[in-house]
Amino acid sequence: MMFNFNNKKSTDMKKIQTSLIAAFFLIVFSMDHTCRAQVNDIGEIIAAGADDGRLLLQPYIAPAVDAFGAGLGSGWYNTAKPHQLGGFDITITLNTGIVPKKYETFDIDGDALTFLQLNDPASNNTPTIAGSTEAGPQINYNIEGYSEPAFNMPQGLNTNYIPAPMVQAGIGLIRGTELMVRFLPNIKIEENEIGLWGLGGKHDIKQWIPGLKNLPVLNISVLYGYTKLHTYLQLEVEPEDIGAETLPGANSSDWDDQWFRLVTQSHTANLIVSANLPVVCFYGGLGFVTTKTNLKLEGDFPTVYLDDVIPSVKAVGDPINMEITYRDGGFTKPRLNAGVRFKFAVITLHVDYSWANYSILTGGFGVSIR
Repeated sequence: MMFNFNNKKSTDMKKIQTSLIAAFFLIVFSMDHTCRAQVNDIGEIIAAGADDGRLLLQPYIAPAVDAFGAGLGSGWYNTAKPHQLGGFDITITLNTGIVPKKYETFDIDGDALTFLQLNDPASNNTPTIAGSTEAGPQINYNIEGYSEPAFNMPQGLNTNYIPAPMVQAGIGLIRGTELMVRFLPNIKIEENEIGLWGLGGKHDIKQWIPGLKNLPVLNISVLYGYTKLHTYLQLEVEPEDIGAETLPGANSSDWDDQWFRLVTQSHTANLIVSANLPVVCFYGGLGFVTTKTNLKLEGDFPTVYLDDVIPSVKAVGDPINMEITYRDGGFTKPRLNAGVRFKFAVITLHVDYSWANYSILTGGFGVSIR
């Protein structure tokens, strides 16, 4: 099943064709329209300029970005034992980042806004992208007395679970070393694109520890992995979406070359221990994940400003270019992982859980030849 980005939403929905949910669920739902329609679009947040837009956009989107980034840094291993020379596996995993309850809403700092204002200053709590499906508070313009309605803050997805599917291959090299590769070729659906690649390595350190290297069953390794994902989505934000269709300048642009660009990078390092038995393997890890996401809105977007004393619309080019950096764990609060893998001939099934600020549930299957 696929989204059709040319279909207009029903009249009770905004007219922007592509929503934030596609950025995170594109791989899983193959552009499913019903998922996309759960959340209002974000282009209207910059109705009165990029500065106010950043103040509203970052806390709204950050919980999903952080959970998704944590998921990208997961699923690298299901055993501490590297492949022998020439051994290999191909594994499919679904890493699901869990957004903590405390990140389902945030409070808008009305005093920090410049050209926008809350319609009701006492009603400043609004859902994040992980929050409820109820629309947030009404935002009005605040441009030298011009206080007409601009938009309502976007609703959420009503889910704490952000999936990050992954396909990974590993091959054994010399001296207990394994090379791992993740790759998703650029997929284009109409003008929208997604792609992913990652590189990692696992090395057996038990072989270098006297007194342990000859112990059966027990395996100890270190692992490092890097993953990068990009998502490019075409938007369509018009003056009518920000309550400005009747203002001068509403037709100053075609508003048809707008882009949402998201690039997420994830680094992880772990110490892994496993007990490898004939059919079952118990494994665990201690480490950290760091993620960094660059979010851009590119193209001409409509904003409202005061031209002398007349409220008007002007096109603002490339209004948002911001970085969301989150450290999931760290040396003072490491990520702890535990799981179990079953192997039947060359088929493997595994499940594990990682405890951190954004915890991760991982499940997967694969083909493994040692």
